[in-house]
Amino acid sequence: MKYIETKVRYEKTMESGMTKTVTEPYLVDALSFAEAEARIIEEVTPYISGEFSVSAVKRSNIFRQGRR
Repeated sequence: MKYIETKVRYEKTMESGMTKTVTEPYLVDALSFAEAEARIIEEVTPYISGEFSVSAVKRSNIFRQGRR
């Protein structure tokens, strides 16, 4: 099973109180890009207030081996 790398872009409030646009990478275990995008939106929604976007979706070189 391969992972899909997604990147989420959003406004983050820094410790100083200023806001900064950041892009954070996430690995998603999914069969398609559409599934990966849907899963990451569902996963980050409770933790990000305000607008965000999935700015990238691509195959990852990281893979999970099954049990033998």
